[in-house]
Amino acid sequence: MEKPLKSVAPLTCPIVRSVRLIGDEWILLVLRALFRGPQRFDDLQALTGAATNILTGRLARMIEAGLVTKTPYQERPVRYRYALTDSGLGLFPVVLELMRYGNEWLPAKDAPPLRLRHLDCGKLSWPGQTCSECGAPLTIRNVRLEDDVQDGVAPDR
Repeated sequence: MEKPLKSVAPLTCPIVRSVRLIGDEWILLVLRALFRGPQRFDDLQALTGAATNILTGRLARMIEAGLVTKTPYQERPVRYRYALTDSGLGLFPVVLELMRYGNEWLPAKDAPPLRLRHLDCGKLSWPGQTCSECGAPLTIRNVRLEDDVQDGVAPDR
């Protein structure tokens, strides 16, 4: 069992409350995977690289916090599919900004960045609140996360 986080900042601060909930790299990786749609445990494990005990613990925290639901998809043995709630989906803009920051200030030379395809215009977009190509707002409903660039061209900066 994990130790509760100690905080020097009061829980009246919304930033502190939010960071206590999602300020863990494993939770952010689970969110990233679930933004692609509902996932089975094994799929989440493959997408995040988390050990079974780590993933089990983070999913339990996310379910308790109301970010994720789990629904059985198989009876024997019982297996579950995990999906984001409205509260979990509400974190999409936060994750977009973390992606934008990471691409701009912490670029990875060894791996291509995760790309966003804006489904309304069909173009690749840089992370942010609006499409870098057409200027329309990016939302969970009009963006697809892509691991690599399908057409071989990154969006212009």
